[in-house]
Amino acid sequence: SGVTRKTYMKYDFKKIQHIIIDEAQNFRSEDGDWYGKAKTITQRDKDCPGILWIFLDYFQTNHMECSGLPALSAQYPRKELTRVVCNAYQIAEYLKHVLQEVRKNPPPNIPLGSLQMLLEAEWAQVVQGTLNIKENLTLNKIATHVADTCKLLFERGYSPKDIAVLVSTTRDVECYKPELLRAMRKIKVVHFTNASNMSGDDIVLDSVRRFSGLERSIVFGIQPKTVEPAILHSSLVCLASRANQQLHILWHHLTTLHSTDYDPPCG
Repeated sequence: SGVTRKTYMKYDFKKIQHIIIDEAQNFRSEDGDWYGKAKTITQRDKDCPGILWIFLDYFQTNHMECSGLPALSAQYPRKELTRVVCNAYQIAEYLKHVLQEVRKNPPPNIPLGSLQMLLEAEWAQVVQGTLNIKENLTLNKIATHVADTCKLLFERGYSPKDIAVLVSTTRDVECYKPELLRAMRKIKVVHFTNASNMSGDDIVLDSVRRFSGLERSIVFGIQPKTVEPAILHSSLVCLASRANQQLHILWHHLTTLHSTDYDPPCG
């Protein structure tokens, strides 16, 4: 069964033998030693030890806390996946840029050796897509742009389940949701869903972190009013990698401006 990190830390799971942890770069040790607990669970039967697999991408680390992971030298055996797929050409080019920025200016909680794999990355042949970066927008203009673009997408045959609107934090969801709903009602969209309930036909509105590991054809990324400079580019990697065909990055008017030739914002 699948559970969140908080649920996992709350219970004993006495009948569990094997553990697979995904998006581990988002884990933090604030609730306790999650890694130590996983080792204890999978190794408690000495005659038939369990399996512990951990999947993570240090480039997408979007917090400044201790992750609870062991040192890079202790992460063994280790397999590095370096073939990049799924993203349209324009989005892939943008990803290459922000990945390089993360490598040049990594957050202090990322082991430097983990970023060397970028040099070995292979980019698969990809289709044409859309990268649209809008600067200096007010909240009203952000909502209007999302609604107007969705209207055009629906006319071209896309459905709400192809679209995600992602913000920085869960708190930001409640900040942007009322204005977005006011604009979206004009095109008959009256509610959103979140990343934990994607089985229906609704547009996802959630934080980038909660949407981590998921994807949709069209992604609108609303950048927050303030971004911790040390994790800005990591957050952009996480955002851009969620979009398959179209990526719309909408910078709020209180965020430092960002030029479309990929000069990085200053936070």
